[in-house]
Amino acid sequence: MLTGRIGVTIARNAGGSAAVEQAKLWAQQLGAEYIVRPHNVSMPELMQQHGLAALVVGEKDGPRIHSEAGSFAYHPSMAVLRLQQLKRGQTDHLLPALGLREGVRVLDATMGLAADAALSAYAVGAGGRVVGLEASPLLHFAVSYGLAHYVAEDEDLTAALRRIEPVQAVAKEYLAQCAAQSFDVVYFDPMFRHPVQGSKAMDALRPLSYEATLDEETLALARRAAARVVIKERSEYILRQYGCTEFIGGKYSRIKYGILK
Repeated sequence: MLTGRIGVTIARNAGGSAAVEQAKLWAQQLGAEYIVRPHNVSMPELMQQHGLAALVVGEKDGPRIHSEAGSFAYHPSMAVLRLQQLKRGQTDHLLPALGLREGVRVLDATMGLAADAALSAYAVGAGGRVVGLEASPLLHFAVSYGLAHYVAEDEDLTAALRRIEPVQAVAKEYLAQCAAQSFDVVYFDPMFRHPVQGSKAMDALRPLSYEATLDEETLALARRAAARVVIKERSEYILRQYGCTEFIGGKYSRIKYGILK
């Protein structure tokens, strides 16, 4: 996970005093330094001048985070296409893996970009609940803003994004405070364990991510919090090491969902 100083500034076309005040508020929330943006200094130069590990830039559509690996601004990403496919009657293995239906309570313990959380929120409807945990403060900050403000072309997707409850927390610490059977399913997607080669979006996010290994204590706490625990991985061998005995995923899919009951 990213360590070091964080700065906050605004884009040149972000607007006037309102944009500055918003950026200063973000700086307070993040425990960061607000930096006046010079007109003739690039983002890398500004980061170098101030010794920053990351720079949050207030743009017209919200915050964009810059690090040495690239930049990131929230977008629902694959959730757009996956929801379209669901509406056309196609299958998404996430739904049967998590046992999603109207009214189900979901804890997405590794929310990341919230694509899976968005599909979960759509599937469980207004009567269900989706809590999304993100350990990285910066990633949580950017994604939470997107969940609250992003307007998709599909009204159902926008509604699903608004229903997600983002929480900045390490899964083990959050689960330790959960009462037994607080949720119907707890879901883990350790998305940065195996890098996605050639993905610039993932490269930009990698310094922001929390990469701790999913351990036995966390899984034990998850099994107390919900009757069903689901882990997403590329390797069935790894899923078996976690104790999964049931697997969902297409024959030719590189993604498998392992289920603990």
